[in-house]
Amino acid sequence: MTCESIRVLMLDSESSWRGGEAQCQLLMEGLRQRGHVVELAAPAGSAIAERARGAGFHVYPVGFHGGVDLPTAFALRRVIRRGHYHVVHAHASHAHSAMLLACVALPMRPLRVVSRRVDFAVGRGPVAAFKYKQGVDAVLAISTGVQRVLERARVDPGRIRLVPSGIDRSRLEHIGDGRAIRREFGIAEDTPVVGTIAALAPHKAQHDLLDAAQGVIASFPGAHFMIVGDGELREALKKHARRLGIAGSVVFTGNRTDAERFFGVFDVFVISSRLEGLCTSIMDAHTAGVPVAATRTGGIPDLIEDEMTGLLSPPANTSALAANILRLLSDRRLATGCVERAREQSARYDYHSMVYKTEAAYREFLDMSSSGKALDR
Repeated sequence: MTCESIRVLMLDSESSWRGGEAQCQLLMEGLRQRGHVVELAAPAGSAIAERARGAGFHVYPVGFHGGVDLPTAFALRRVIRRGHYHVVHAHASHAHSAMLLACVALPMRPLRVVSRRVDFAVGRGPVAAFKYKQGVDAVLAISTGVQRVLERARVDPGRIRLVPSGIDRSRLEHIGDGRAIRREFGIAEDTPVVGTIAALAPHKAQHDLLDAAQGVIASFPGAHFMIVGDGELREALKKHARRLGIAGSVVFTGNRTDAERFFGVFDVFVISSRLEGLCTSIMDAHTAGVPVAATRTGGIPDLIEDEMTGLLSPPANTSALAANILRLLSDRRLATGCVERAREQSARYDYHSMVYKTEAAYREFLDMSSSGKALDR
């Protein structure tokens, strides 16, 4: 590649703010800091569109609808042709589909990149096969678990690069000691608090966490659980807590823009997922010095070595999860050792590493592709 600056169009089709959008935003910021031109196509009024515009990025309002969405594809095609981008980078499934259609038969086709953040199996139908075999030039997997899913789907390994997610570690430098959060929710200072931060979605399996909580509370009657986040399962989870008889010991905070402050409250951080691409909330917990109990699924073992930087249990095994939470609450030597080793490890979580690896992948694939010949235009 013969020019320094790369023109990149990011595509994000999600309306809400979740982990993928946070990663896209950090990547945009990092690439801009490195002198690249970065713009965004996203639904009008979406969380990432508003945040990106507020950060000074040019945002094209594009209504992604999924499937064979020809109006979106044509609108996106016009944006791509006018922008003379070297790279178009999709950050969600609908964005990938739109990118595929928009780039068909373009005379100066940009490098087509997809970030794969979930460890769900790739669909077996012809559309999914075409998306990953013909509709993309490079796939960035955020963990070895995601990489294995892609390889099992027979995605060409030569197109896959491992680019782990990252976090802005500076966010966790001034989280406070949690007393303000405890006062807000009426939790006494000496009450043990077990918490999670995640979207309330099926694959996050907070039902399993509540089942585990029942066992923990039986041994630690004063313990409280805090579930930070919102989503489609909120009311169902509240009903489940009532059925288990633990509703008085479980706090549902809803969506919080200050979620990192809760790490100042948690004595143990828990992830109960049955599927998980990587989990940047574990990175946050490690950086903040909170011991972690999590499930051994997807990319989580990339972050946690069992008994060393946290405790792992099989997904859906709620008794094992409860036992690990109890160990971290009761065995402070174990918890402290996990925290110390995890904090040392957390230095590698800085999002600039994700930015550098993404940039390196862009340059590598641009050099290998016919798109690279257009970089001096």
